[in-house]
Amino acid sequence: MFLDIFIIARVFNILYTWLEHNIIDNILNFSRVFGNMLVLISVVIFLLILAYITIKHLKKLPRFYTINITDIDGNNIIIEGIRTKFRTYDAAKSFSEFYRNIYKKQYKFHVVGSNQRHSLGFLDVISLPQKAFKVKR
Repeated sequence: MFLDIFIIARVFNILYTWLEHNIIDNILNFSRVFGNMLVLISVVIFLLILAYITIKHLKKLPRFYTINITDIDGNNIIIEGIRTKFRTYDAAKSFSEFYRNIYKKQYKFHVVGSNQRHSLGFLDVISLPQKAFKVKR
C-alpha cells in the first residue's frame, strides 16, 4: 500500500513537472508578452491620436494677427506710425502691451487673428472693419 501511494505520488509529480515546464510556463510567458504588447500598442495609438489632434488644432490657428485700436468712444481707428500687422501672436501681444503702456487710457488695443490677408494699395490690411478708416484728430 505504501508502495502504491509512492508510485502514484511520483507519477503525479512527474506529470505536474512536465505540465508546468511545457504548458503552464509557455502560457504564462505568452500572457506576459501579450499584456506588454497591448500596453505598447495602446501607448502608440494614444500618441498618434494626440499628434492628430495637435496638428488639426495647429491648422486652425490664425496665420496673421492685427491690433485693433479703439478710442474712448468705442470707435475703431488707425493711428499713424504704429505697427498693427504681425505674423505671430507673441509679437502682436507684445506690441499691444507696449502701446497700451504708451497711450494709457486714451486708446484700447486688441489683438485679433485672421487667416485672410487683404491688400489695400500700399497698405497690407487684414480684414479691418469699415469704421477702422475713420481717424479722429
